[in-house]
Amino acid sequence: MRGATRQVSRKINRQFLLLLGRGRPGLPFVAMGYGVPDSGVDFAYVSVQEAYLLMKNDKAVFVDSRDEDDYKTSRLQTSFHLPANALIMKGSSVEKSLVQHLIDLVNSGKTLICLSDACIKGNVNRGHVSRCRHIAQYLVELGADRSLIVRMAGGINAWKRAQLDGILGELRPMYAGEIQNWDFAPPKLKEEESEDEALPEISPAKGAGGGYVAALSEEAALAVGQQIEISGLKTRAELNGKAAIVKDFVADSGRWEIELLDETKERLRCKPESLLLKSAKQETPKAVEPAEVEVGCGGVVTENCERITCKVRWVPSRPFRQDQPTAYRVLKSDLFKKPNVSGDKIIKISRPVSSTVRTTGELFVGASGGIWAELDVTAGEKKGWIYVKGPGFGASSCKVTSEYLQA
Repeated sequence: MRGATRQVSRKINRQFLLLLGRGRPGLPFVAMGYGVPDSGVDFAYVSVQEAYLLMKNDKAVFVDSRDEDDYKTSRLQTSFHLPANALIMKGSSVEKSLVQHLIDLVNSGKTLICLSDACIKGNVNRGHVSRCRHIAQYLVELGADRSLIVRMAGGINAWKRAQLDGILGELRPMYAGEIQNWDFAPPKLKEEESEDEALPEISPAKGAGGGYVAALSEEAALAVGQQIEISGLKTRAELNGKAAIVKDFVADSGRWEIELLDETKERLRCKPESLLLKSAKQETPKAVEPAEVEVGCGGVVTENCERITCKVRWVPSRPFRQDQPTAYRVLKSDLFKKPNVSGDKIIKISRPVSSTVRTTGELFVGASGGIWAELDVTAGEKKGWIYVKGPGFGASSCKVTSEYLQA
């Protein structure tokens, strides 16, 4: 067993030297902004809504590529931390066991979602590639399945703007180590400005984090709250003919933000000429939450943008609150569950390490100081309370605090 461990360690060390030194054999070394050899490989994107559902269905692993200070200020629940800067500036600080663990999770079938502040496009200017793309390429170079590594469009800032639960720390957008206003948009190179009719980014919610409200154009024929039909899209032609509701006007881009009226509730930013006003007499259909939806969970970037999709359980989001975890990453395979808070019965259950336990955000502190979290039945968990951390059970554990789950 020890020999096998040493063999794996030597393999990783050789791969680290290749990445931090000459680059991959047979490929030219191209230094990216943070020193990681650039293989020229980019990755498929998932929207924050897709990433959220993958998390709530225990189908994804999140890796935060930002610096340690950024990660401590604000992070996504259950995420691992693998800073892109550390790969070259502090190579010895990179935890090799974590890298191997992430590769193993991907190769076992988990979707690995790389994220940064804003997930800039980063495939034009090779000197300033997005940190999440650095990490994705790095893991592929070390043997992770490329087709199961994706990037989250808009980064953690898009998650915040969508007001999805699960943010720990600062709720406002961040960029380059600084907290930003809700109307912040990351700078783009001229070559990187997209010509797409529909963009995946989510705009700031009205009244969030300081009361940001977008200014409406006086000449705009449309208005917030009107029902429209999408028409004339080229890059997202499958959306033409679909009904949507106007949510906001983004003055900087001259586009309207709309929300589809189907089960996806996807939000897009479209040019005015791509939106047809529906009859004022037509009633807005009531939203029906589907049992299942199809989401992106991988893919390989080609001319045809080949995405891998999978069906997942629809899980509605919970209130957007600071430091209220609704998902935890399993640290120990043996966990403890109470059917209810008032009873004394405790059940021992097993979950794979690094799998996700979904909760409602409600906590209960037991008589001995242990913290229990209420399991979320809407996300597929069975009713009850799961032990998060505390002194454990038994006379010998009274003075020792053990962590079983980590947000």
